[in-house]
Amino acid sequence: MIPLLRIEKPCEEPLEQMHNISGGKFCGLCSKKVIDLSGLSDMEIMEILHQNKGVKFCGMVFRHQLNRPLEVKTPIEKNVHSRKITFTKIAAGVVLTASIINSYPAQTNNFTQTEINISPVSKQKNEKENTGDGKYVISGKVLAKETGKPIVTVISLITLTKAYSAKTDANGEYILEVPAEIIQKENLLEFQPESIYYNRILTVFTKEKPLKNHTTILAENGFAREYGEISPIIPTERSLILLNGKKLSHKLFNKSFSIYYDQYDVHYIPKSYIRIFIQDENVEDLFITFVKQ
Repeated sequence: MIPLLRIEKPCEEPLEQMHNISGGKFCGLCSKKVIDLSGLSDMEIMEILHQNKGVKFCGMVFRHQLNRPLEVKTPIEKNVHSRKITFTKIAAGVVLTASIINSYPAQTNNFTQTEINISPVSKQKNEKENTGDGKYVISGKVLAKETGKPIVTVISLITLTKAYSAKTDANGEYILEVPAEIIQKENLLEFQPESIYYNRILTVFTKEKPLKNHTTILAENGFAREYGEISPIIPTERSLILLNGKKLSHKLFNKSFSIYYDQYDVHYIPKSYIRIFIQDENVEDLFITFVKQ
């Protein structure tokens, strides 16, 4: 289960017509409890998701709580060292299992991970689209729609085997250098703001029209309340899950993720963007994942 909330089916019953009960409201239209998540921390929401085991439920949230990764902080435990060792062994076993399962064609067998480039933009102002040394450059800035101020954001070029990332500087500017040979006809760039008040967005660019000095505008997601049928994003038999470039079954991934969710770096790709990576109409969504180092 991915720690990210979405409302698939908004409720048609007005909030003012619902009855107040402990922990939320009661909807007379569907005779269900509407759990109030708006005042809960991300950790508390995560606990509710685990208790429900991924089953959909009616809930009420602030808009900024939707469609973003929940910030789950792992408490300091006395056995944290042994927990890391255990996870390392499990991760190694998962990768080994994955190497036996169908590996996607033309993908490397090397164990890869997310790379974040936080070098100052000022030192690279004169870089061109192609540096001439086998590097491909993507550049731009991220600003808030309401104020025009810079937003701290991690920008990632996502491939099946690695996520190449850069972080904006104090002016909201970034430069991301990647190997030129990984650039395809179409490419997917992920903008993940640090602030919970801005949503993640995905942008497609082509090899012929690279993103250079491109300005990305993010709008605040606001404090308006939304309510309805809440469903966490859960890999199913129609999902494709890749861990460091290796194909995994959804059952294996869900089991591991439910225990070690804080050890994974997950990039969720909805169906409308899958064509960039694979040509398979039977795949509903794609989970490109890496083990955090």
